[in-house]
This record gives sequence, structure tokens and C-alpha cells, in this order.
Amino acid sequence: MSDTGTPSLTGLLDRSTGLKDAGPDTRAAIERATIELIATLRAHHGGTADHSNRLAGDCRRVGTELGLPADVLFELELVAILHDIGKLAVPARILDLARPLNPRERAVVRGHTIRGAEILAEIAGLEHLAPLVRASHERWDGSGYPEGLRGEAIPVPGRMVALVDVYDALSSARVYKGALPHDEVVQAIVEGRGVHFDPDMVDAFLRIQEDWRRIAIDFADEHDEPAAEPRGPGAR
Repeated sequence: MSDTGTPSLTGLLDRSTGLKDAGPDTRAAIERATIELIATLRAHHGGTADHSNRLAGDCRRVGTELGLPADVLFELELVAILHDIGKLAVPARILDLARPLNPRERAVVRGHTIRGAEILAEIAGLEHLAPLVRASHERWDGSGYPEGLRGEAIPVPGRMVALVDVYDALSSARVYKGALPHDEVVQAIVEGRGVHFDPDMVDAFLRIQEDWRRIAIDFADEHDEPAAEPRGPGAR
């Protein structure tokens, strides 16, 4: 991680076959824009920024298990880092509410995928990520948002972030919910196989789930504080 709490983007760029012939100015512009976006998100809501950073490595683990090529893994990590950037448009007081959201508040939060895509569409070097970030809350059965995409119509990074996002959200304590044990989170993901999540991605996750258990334990040890009473699963 860098001093900003953002994973090493230089390392991401070095691993990208798609950028191997890009000039230093292009690479520098992408790195600078991403770091500035995450720094802005951290200032707005630090918990969201931390969550996004964790997702980058988690997506890479599942993608590697699936045998995805290096350029797709690179894209996965960038989408994971930036998938919640649209929450800059969501008031922090809503993100920090300790009660269930009302319909108006829920609509504001759900709008973050569209706003995130709009932000990235205006940034040179990141504009191709806009539709991928927009699809990060779609579900395999078509019940997600904002478009209700179904199955393989959902871009690979969108499918991956949707899965890993739920694992991190359920296994982490939030102001509105407590952290669930690893085994309960895995059971929730298994129940979502072929419903909320790409079946192949769930299978890859299950093959390496013990790695995730160790990571979850390490994370809990580093953040040893009382958890809020659970108020329902999932990310806000």
C-alpha cells in the first residue's frame, strides 16, 4: 500500500499487458487520477475507501484461480478499487446511518453506480472502466441494478466485484451491522450461486476459501472492536 492507503498502482500497471506499450505519460496519468480519486473518497468516507482497497486483492485471488489473463486481472483490480467512487455523491450521514435505509435513502445509495460511471467517463485513461463500474451491483439472475443485466451480459469485472463485495461486506463490521463468521458468509455465497453470483466464480472462491478465512481472522485481529448488532446482510 502507498501512504494514501491505495494499493501500489505502479505494480498494477507493471502487470498490465494492455499497457505494456503505453508511454510513461499515459501510465502516470492513470496512476495519478486513481490515487486522487481514492484520496478524495477517503476524505469523504474512509470506511468505503478501505473496503475498496481490500476488494482489489480479493478480486485478483479469485481471478487468478479462474486462470484469467493478466490484462483482465489488472482491469479487475482497478474496477475493484474504483467501484464505489460514485459514493462521493452520497452524503456520509447516509452511509453511516445505524438503521435500515428508507426508500429515498436507498435510491440515493443505489445511484452511486451511475454516478461512478459518469465520473470515470470524464477521466482520460479510465473512461473504459465506466461501464464496468456501472455493472458492479448487477446480479446473475437479473435482479441487480441499475440495468438489471443477467448472466454473461454482465461484464466479468462486474460479476467478480459483486461476489467479492458481498464477502467483504458480510465479514466486516459496519455501523449498521455486525461482522458474520467466515462459515456463515461462505454459506450465504453458496446459497447465492447461480442466483446472485456467477456459478464459476463461486466455485473458484470455494476452492480458495481457506485463504479468505485466514485473511478474515487477520483483519479481525487488526480491528479488534465491539461489533454493532447485526441489522441484515450485505453492503450499503
